[in-house]
Amino acid sequence: MRLRIASLGWKVALAVALAPLPMAAKAQDLNVPYVAPRPANTLVMLPDGSTVHVELARTPAEQAYGLMGRTSLPAGRGMLFIEQPGKHAYWMYHCKIGLDIVWMNGDHQIVEMSPDTPPCRGKSSTCATYGGHVDAQYVLELPVGSIRKHSLADGERVEFAVEP
Repeated sequence: MRLRIASLGWKVALAVALAPLPMAAKAQDLNVPYVAPRPANTLVMLPDGSTVHVELARTPAEQAYGLMGRTSLPAGRGMLFIEQPGKHAYWMYHCKIGLDIVWMNGDHQIVEMSPDTPPCRGKSSTCATYGGHVDAQYVLELPVGSIRKHSLADGERVEFAVEP
């Protein structure tokens, strides 16, 4: 899926960099440890009243793996990243699907968006970064087209109940 780079914990970044890789992977690129999907049992309400069931990404490993390897993301599903407040650029390394990405501040207000964010199919060094221009605490990844479908706009509030 995508890999967070801006606030990836130094311990996780070091572990990823030093992790033993198969010989072919060493020449190829980074090896991000697999994290199994979690239940999508947190409900997010978009400003238009639509609801999305999301998986939470709280730990550095969950955040680093994100939605990597997924071949689809059904409508009404997503992933919510709980970050420390700050600027968080994302990339789409090892992502097989495009996503809409929405950054929110601590009050759940939309502060930045990246619609139709394409997957990066190349080496990590070739992957573009998205967002991270404005302080945010939450990042919501949705199926491509969700920003347009739900007419999301900066300043709107997204409702959800999670502990930061």
